[in-house]
Amino acid sequence: MKTHFLVLWIVGILFCQHLHAAVPEGTPIPASIMVPLARWVEQASNMKIHALPMVVASGFKLKTSLGLQGVQQARSVAAYLPGQIIINNIIWDPDSVRAHSYLVHEMVHHAQTLNAKRYACNDAKERDAYMLQNRWLVERGEDPIYDQDWIDEVSVCH
Repeated sequence: MKTHFLVLWIVGILFCQHLHAAVPEGTPIPASIMVPLARWVEQASNMKIHALPMVVASGFKLKTSLGLQGVQQARSVAAYLPGQIIINNIIWDPDSVRAHSYLVHEMVHHAQTLNAKRYACNDAKERDAYMLQNRWLVERGEDPIYDQDWIDEVSVCH
């Protein structure tokens, strides 16, 4: 099992290295994209978002943020640091509903932080983020990315 995982991990790394970035490293994501996402998250979560985070498309920043304490991340495609959302510039496409869904996920974490919403543990925060990300996709005619069993597994406190 570990060998199979290692092979998949290596193949994933090699595949990602050959991908061309959809946008240049460090591309800022404009408020014109983020405001509607923030408003949707506010309505869906009943949490107020009184300030937008800084949002950037950066594979480099994403990699360097992984493993930092307090960082919430959507399968390493995007991450939330207090006041900042980072999405990998390899997958960011302003016309992609799926790419926007990762920003929705991270915007949920931003709303959780701004509203000082309390959870039993950090992993428990993921339930709301993944559930709302899936809901956002379905409302736009897309299939959800994550199934309920997986969401239950990643959001349990250990």
